[in-house]
Amino acid sequence: MNTVKNIISLDCGNSSYRVVLGKYDGNKITTEVISQESNSMIKVQDYYYWDLQKIFDFFIRSLKEVKKNIDRIDSIGICTWGVDFALYDKDKNMISNPLSYRNTIGEKSLNALSNDEKDKMFYETGILCDKINSVFMLNGIKEKMPDIFAKADKLLMIPDILNYMLTGVMINEPSELSTTQILSSITKNISLKVCNKFGIPRNLFSEIGIHGETIGNLLPAIKAEVGIDYDIPVICVPSHDTASAVVAIPTMEDNFAFISSGTWSLIGAELEKTVVTKEVLESNLTNEIGAFNKITILKNSAGMFIIQRIKKEYDEITNRDNSWEEINNIAELYNGEVPLININNNRFFNPVHMGKEIYSYLTETNQIKGDFNWSVVIKAVQESMACCYAQTISSLEKVIGKQFEDIYIVGGGSKNIVVNKLTAKRTGKRIIACSKESTSLGNIVVQIKHFEKDISLKDMRDIVKKSINLEEYQIENEDNSIVDRYSKLV
Repeated sequence: MNTVKNIISLDCGNSSYRVVLGKYDGNKITTEVISQESNSMIKVQDYYYWDLQKIFDFFIRSLKEVKKNIDRIDSIGICTWGVDFALYDKDKNMISNPLSYRNTIGEKSLNALSNDEKDKMFYETGILCDKINSVFMLNGIKEKMPDIFAKADKLLMIPDILNYMLTGVMINEPSELSTTQILSSITKNISLKVCNKFGIPRNLFSEIGIHGETIGNLLPAIKAEVGIDYDIPVICVPSHDTASAVVAIPTMEDNFAFISSGTWSLIGAELEKTVVTKEVLESNLTNEIGAFNKITILKNSAGMFIIQRIKKEYDEITNRDNSWEEINNIAELYNGEVPLININNNRFFNPVHMGKEIYSYLTETNQIKGDFNWSVVIKAVQESMACCYAQTISSLEKVIGKQFEDIYIVGGGSKNIVVNKLTAKRTGKRIIACSKESTSLGNIVVQIKHFEKDISLKDMRDIVKKSINLEEYQIENEDNSIVDRYSKLV
């Protein structure tokens, strides 16, 4: 009898997607990245799209690779970024590839609302109005692509799509669905008020999944393609990557702060109930649904996307693939006053040239003079990310009435030592950097509930704690005035 469970995680991010094999021996998990490929938007005329078939083909190839090296695949779970979706017709066929949240039609839909309307949506759903929320993209499709909207019978989020392609079963997973601002994090149900406001049919949504339960087994055609003759269950995991990453925070404490650091930085805390107050609204915090109906109150902030874009531009100019150590060394060449940008300024959302846009901002705000300089650009991003983290954690503590001694950093950005040290300096708190594979670990450990029905969330975190190594950073807060200066830019 096989005592080790071979559990598969498909982790799709904006910049890459990967398949991770987790081996669970009843005590801890060892992980292995089986395969990884870069992910990017595809621009077709005026719009950016995601190529879901490319991702799915990658996953099937990866399952074939896994099969070569193990006796049996015991279960599968999928998590991705939030907010993006595809529409299906009444015959369950995808009408169009998913649009990316980097398009502008959602923003135009949001801007049509008054401040009072935005506030009412927050109090109804617990979710902060944001240009990337699916409800605004859906409304934009209704206005700009009426033929597509008219054919729509079902809406599936990105992980729901992949689950459907594997099993033929349509469900909407709750953590992902909460990023739409159509599912209320207060009631955990679809908001009829939001649906009625935007003319969205309630029956566009499927049954809401339950974490740890089986969505369905692999379809026979996929089993045949992979070359297996047994059933593999696909498990409902917290499929918004932030929600899975938070599961993998290795603490037994109920009171902790986190930064889920990837393309975006999600800065927040885990709570039992949604907090819907004027203070939360004014602090630009939102309440998303996490694992097993926990609430993650957080700020959705710009993350590694900016520095990744800068590296890509610098690589193109130098005609080489520079290491991150080399990028960090360039920043250290700057020795003037700390330059700062508002990293959530809309001009840095998706500019044609990120480096030039940042330098223009710095000159316009009289922080720098002279010719373009890569060192000041990189330094500005690193310092501004840390200041944003410090400012957000401070606001979070005030809003929920809790103080945090530690901040856990999960996700790929947990390995950015420079930003980790700067965050420790600007917050004055202990920074605990967890696994860069936190999203996959959270995905995998939730799948264990399929085999061990009585396992709790704390049990899962204890398994993670036994499975990873941690790095800690603690530096006395040297200069609060830098964070204060950042706050004036926001």
